[in-house]
Amino acid sequence: MSDRKFTPPTKFPAEYVDGNGNKAVILGRGPHEVFPFIGHNADGYAASWTKKGKYYPENSTDGPSRFDLHDIPKRITAWHNVYGDMIVHQCSTRSDADDIDTSLESALGSERLCVYRIERDEDGGNPEIFVEEV
Repeated sequence: MSDRKFTPPTKFPAEYVDGNGNKAVILGRGPHEVFPFIGHNADGYAASWTKKGKYYPENSTDGPSRFDLHDIPKRITAWHNVYGDMIVHQCSTRSDADDIDTSLESALGSERLCVYRIERDEDGGNPEIFVEEV
């Protein structure tokens, strides 16, 4: 996770991932001015972070720590209808894919075989493809 984005929480508990991609949770704010965020890592060990999500005690180094917090990447989902030898049109919801199928089946002269649901991170990374029945 090279490009780190951290948005300070406004509600608690707040979930993040660390530099290794493991879950970390901020439970609340403490009285320390430099490390106000208190929580735990994926193993359940207590941890604290700066206002910028930098892990304590490794804040003294300028480089990133594998325990620094990152916002959980937003997942984007798209549905694609699959016909005989083609994949047609990206839809933002499954119901849109179903509605489009009704008009496309007659135009293509082919029945829909399945629907691909493709999930990916905002940056296009970490794609996953799921096959859904018609």
